[in-house]
Formats: sequence, structure tokens, C-alpha cells
Amino acid sequence: MSGRKLKGFLVPFLLLFFLFFIFGCQLPPQAPPEDGGVEGVLQGLEVHFLDVGQGDSIFIQTAEQNILIDAGEKSQGEMVVDYLRGQGVEKLDLVIATHPHSDHIGGLIQVLTDIPVKEVLDPAVVHTTKLFEDYLTLIAAKDIKFTEGRAGMVRDLGGAVLEILHPLAPTSSALNDASLVTRITCGHISLLLTGDIEKKSEREILDRGVPIKSTLLKACHHGSSTSNSPQFVQAVAPEAVIIMCGEGNDYGHPHEEVLETYSRLGVAIYRTDLLGSIVVSSDGETYTIAGEKGAGPAENYYEPDFELLGSVNSNRYHRPDCRHIADIKAENIIIFQSRKDAEARGYIPCKTCKPVG
Repeated sequence: MSGRKLKGFLVPFLLLFFLFFIFGCQLPPQAPPEDGGVEGVLQGLEVHFLDVGQGDSIFIQTAEQNILIDAGEKSQGEMVVDYLRGQGVEKLDLVIATHPHSDHIGGLIQVLTDIPVKEVLDPAVVHTTKLFEDYLTLIAAKDIKFTEGRAGMVRDLGGAVLEILHPLAPTSSALNDASLVTRITCGHISLLLTGDIEKKSEREILDRGVPIKSTLLKACHHGSSTSNSPQFVQAVAPEAVIIMCGEGNDYGHPHEEVLETYSRLGVAIYRTDLLGSIVVSSDGETYTIAGEKGAGPAENYYEPDFELLGSVNSNRYHRPDCRHIADIKAENIIIFQSRKDAEARGYIPCKTCKPVG
């Protein structure tokens, strides 16, 4: 059944637990488009990865629609509104809140207040915070259509197609894994936007066999090692990855092993903490990526600043700080200049120190 509009004001806490039963709705699953995107004349696509510090905010623009995914922390709301207005945005056709953590929905308070929004797509899982309550109350007060997002939904954006790939049955006990995962296709160019899903959800998506191979990938969970498994990244097979994280953030994002995974797989790395806001432009055949503080990713590739070690009596290679190095006699140690060097000589990564993530 199509989405119904939220009516009236929401009573804190108790009614929150019944929100998606009362107000949620779900469009019937539709067959996702085949790779190659929308038929007919392509109007082009721009995807803006806004630098909101340690958080996510992604603005998608086609010839016909304006879509916003998340808006960072509440303190970033005014900046997001100013950015959208700078792009000539007078209204938003769709706002997607990937999940109810503050670094994703906080800034939406200002966005929903200042910019007319036609519809909000949300996983409809409960988070008992004042911020989440304010977010829901504002949707109700503005009489904005509220739709429960689920895997299988497809939207024609006019020149591009948006698919929801995840979740199937989210719960409030795992909010990161409740994240809405979207895939945008414009002609032969596709982008996979993953919210904060972790390895559990990555495995679920892989097990379901849905098409996830994409030209570009928004790294899961700000480049955390709790996500971005090599198996998932290999399945997506992106040419480039955009990592959204704050400069000097308290979590150490992106994690070293994640950078190593992307670098080892030959994926160009773009980071908002280094490049500021990043804009992807595509005509459906080719694409460009431009950072606010620079155009290219070369300085963002990750290469370990250490040599790798092995033994003449083993087929494993290690980080220098691996505990197994102490067991190798000095005369048996082999020094490799790179992973390529080690693997060309038949060595494989140690499972303890995980030199390749």
C-alpha cells in the first residue's frame, strides 16, 4: 500500500514503538533494472558527497528530481541547507534517512524546517532519543509523506534509477545494520551507497545474490573495519570509493586495514576529510570525480610505510610487529618490498597480523 502521511504530533517514547505499524508503508517489490540503467535519453546525474565532518550527507540531482540522503549531525544542518540552496534547490522530492543515528539524521531537522520536502524514506526502526523524536514530530507537523524503506523498492528519478537493496527486516537492536542501502544507476554508471551497514549485513546482501557490482562505492560506516570486508568490496568491484569521515575523528576512521583492502584491490580512494565535499558527475557513459580541495585521488592511496617479512621455512608474510616474527631465526628472515613482491614469490598473508586487511 502506498505511503500514508503522518498525522498530528507523536507522543514521546510509547508511540515511537508503534510508529511503523501505524504510519509506515511499503511499496510492493519491483524487479530491479538490468545494468545499463534507464532506457531512452539520459539527462545526466550529479552526486554530491558533502563534507559534514564525521557523518554522512549525500545530495543526488537529476534533470527531474532532487534527493538528499542524510544530513550529518544537527550542527551541520545549516551548512547542508546553504549547500543545497547554492545548488539552486528550492524543494526536495525525496529525503532518505538511512538510519536514526545522530550523525545521519541530526542535520535533517534544519533541512526539513527550511526546505519543502515531498517524501521521507526511512527504515522505520525505533531509536528512543530526543533527536529522533524531534525528527518524527517535524515530519508529522510538516505533513510530509513518510514511507518505510525496504529492499526491492525501485524509484525512477528521471534519467536515473534508485533501488533499495537493504534491509529486508531491520530491527532497533542493530541500527547500523538497519541502514538503507541504495544503488543509483545512470546508463552504464552506477553508485552503491551503503549507510553504516556492518559485515553482518554485507554477508546478507551477498548471500541474497542481489546485483551490487557498481562503478563507484560509498564506503560502509565511514571506512570502519567493522565493515568493508574484502569479500564485499570484491563483489562490488568499484573503480573508486568515497570515504565520508571527519578530519582527526575520535574513531580513527578510516581504519588502516580498510584502506589497505581498497588499495590492494586497486580501488581509487577519495576522502572527504582530505578533499572536502566531493562531486561525481556522469552522463551515463563516463564520469568525473572532483574534490573541493583537489581533483584527484593519487595522494589518498594507502601504502604501508613498512616492509613485509617472511621466513624461508614458511609460506606466510607478516607485518614487522607480528608476534610470529619473534619465532623466526634471523638467518631465515626474508624481507619483501611490497605485497606484490611477497605474493609473486608464493607467499600468502598471515592470518594473525592480517597485513592486507
